[in-house]
Amino acid sequence: MTENERIHGVTTAGNYDHLIGDIVPGQSLLISTILEYLPDNPRRILELGCGTGILTEMILARSPGARITGIDLSPDMLRVASDKHELRNVDFIEEDLRSAWPSGPYDAIVTSLCLHHVSPEDRAEVMKRACKALSPGGRFICGDIFCGETDWEEQVFTANWLQAMKKTGVPDDMINGMTVSRNERRPELRPISWFRNVLMEAGFSRGTTPFTAGFVGLVVGFAPE
Repeated sequence: MTENERIHGVTTAGNYDHLIGDIVPGQSLLISTILEYLPDNPRRILELGCGTGILTEMILARSPGARITGIDLSPDMLRVASDKHELRNVDFIEEDLRSAWPSGPYDAIVTSLCLHHVSPEDRAEVMKRACKALSPGGRFICGDIFCGETDWEEQVFTANWLQAMKKTGVPDDMINGMTVSRNERRPELRPISWFRNVLMEAGFSRGTTPFTAGFVGLVVGFAPE
């Protein structure tokens, strides 16, 4: 992504932190639930699609003794993250999450609002790799965007999403841009039940879905002890 490219066609890396909570209703609750599911006293954490470091900063505050590695494809997003003084000791890597990761093991692998940007096949592969890269009992914590289980549910989710964005004052052109972006991604989206099933097929011993709000949800997989 270059300086002039826009995320979802509606915003730039520099404005992302200020707008993400408005265009993704439930984002704050998603993040707080992610933090609740971090293991106690983790030594190493890998964040896939760390973006501007919104979640990274909160993970570090929750687990100040952890060594955190953040991977993102966008140099603009990473530039914003790297400029945050609180994140000066985080290892940021400009890389596609489908490429090789720094060697583990990790006590937690975390990702938020990221995996829906890659194909279902790539999502399944990320889950398999995460299971192998985790320490025994480690956690794969994935918050993401999903689709409804049925066409009717998808319509309900979409209507509520549009209403929520209007209520928070998101401009019409931005709402239209987000709608176009979702419609373009819709064939590649899957319901959260699919994600949880694939998670178990990837080798995790247990899985849970502790949070959903419309098409935003969180799935946590626990690696075998």
